[in-house]
Amino acid sequence: MKRAKRVLKIIGIVLGVILGLVGIFIAWNWKALSAFPLLPSGYEAKELCSCLFVEGRPQPDCEAFIRQSVVPIDSRSFDMEGKAVTVTALWNTRRAHFVSERFGCVIDGAGK
Repeated sequence: MKRAKRVLKIIGIVLGVILGLVGIFIAWNWKALSAFPLLPSGYEAKELCSCLFVEGRPQPDCEAFIRQSVVPIDSRSFDMEGKAVTVTALWNTRRAHFVSERFGCVIDGAGK
């Protein structure tokens, strides 16, 4: 019985140390970790915009080219007249629009 209590105490201490280290890691890297949810929607919007309006490829080809299975994409919308693409993923919506042949596409509100 004493041995079992001692083993449980050691396991508790080890788990506490591990949780503490995870907490320190999260606190230290919070800025980078909190920015992650914007990445999938921004990446896909920019890549689709570039594929459609800079390269001039058809929409089905661009969607097949950019398809990834890591993060589910909730929705995509295409504004062909305004040359813009809007993508929603991880509860974040990002829009990319075509600027010119020289500059390509940019993400709206990037850097905010």
